[in-house]
Amino acid sequence: MPEGDTIRRMAAAFQERHEGAVIKKSTFRHPRLATASFDGRTILSADARGKHLLVRFDDGRTLHAHMLMQGRVTFRPAYDVPQWRRRFEFTLDSGVVTGIDVPKLDIIKTKDEERILAYLGPDLCGRYDHEKAVERLRSAGPAPLGGALLNQRLIAGFGNIYAVETPFICGITPFQPVDTIPDIHRVVAIGAALIRTNARLGPQRTTGQPRQRMEQWILPSARRRCLICGSRVERYSGKQSPWQRRLGVCPNCQKRRDPAPVDLDRVRSLLHAHPAFDTLDLDAGTLTVPTLEPVEVRGRYRTGPVAE
Repeated sequence: MPEGDTIRRMAAAFQERHEGAVIKKSTFRHPRLATASFDGRTILSADARGKHLLVRFDDGRTLHAHMLMQGRVTFRPAYDVPQWRRRFEFTLDSGVVTGIDVPKLDIIKTKDEERILAYLGPDLCGRYDHEKAVERLRSAGPAPLGGALLNQRLIAGFGNIYAVETPFICGITPFQPVDTIPDIHRVVAIGAALIRTNARLGPQRTTGQPRQRMEQWILPSARRRCLICGSRVERYSGKQSPWQRRLGVCPNCQKRRDPAPVDLDRVRSLLHAHPAFDTLDLDAGTLTVPTLEPVEVRGRYRTGPVAE
């Protein structure tokens, strides 16, 4: 699932490669946009708000895309992908952009962006207000932590990776009610540090390990036993979980408790190898780096293989 860090890197790559480029040919394969065209228009900028991609043009229009679970943008021709899956294609002097399996696609007036996206909570990878994010999440009250982290009206940018991995790192079950977590500010800070660091540096690692099979602690469906205690991981499909996302839970590391404070020793142990740890003040439950400007992306955006 493309999360806020992926969309931020996608927007940065779009901007770096194609800012100022002129669209030679645009093609849309989306029912509502079948007759739309950006031919001859210049790309002014690309930006991200939470999980929303915004590509702005010189005629006052913005291409607004949301990837949901499966969408992606690749900066190459994708003729190996069936045509109906290529929801939009731009041919420019600077290259080709292809939107694959993008389920939500719209063209809006650039001046209307703020109004349309006003419902979003603080943008984790954008101009991020940590105190406001904590306040918004705390307002979820008895809602389970995993579902609340996915609620974009509370905090914008978290997806399933962080809704599963952050509680695991904290030693809290994702089913724990938010209002029974006395230091919820630490949970938010840990998740924010992870996603902002991953947006800046690249892969969605929560372990700090460079090996692909070790990028997450508990989410991979192939992982049957907890890496920390060896207990059998409880797996839930999207149909089984209350918030309709797959997840893994360690019944030993993530026991239900009332109240359920963050296990600080566990966090220090699990995050010590991750660069996010250096941006985190665990005692205060805040970030130690400036957050009022969008994450400055380094390295290349990685689209990954296209699923057939």
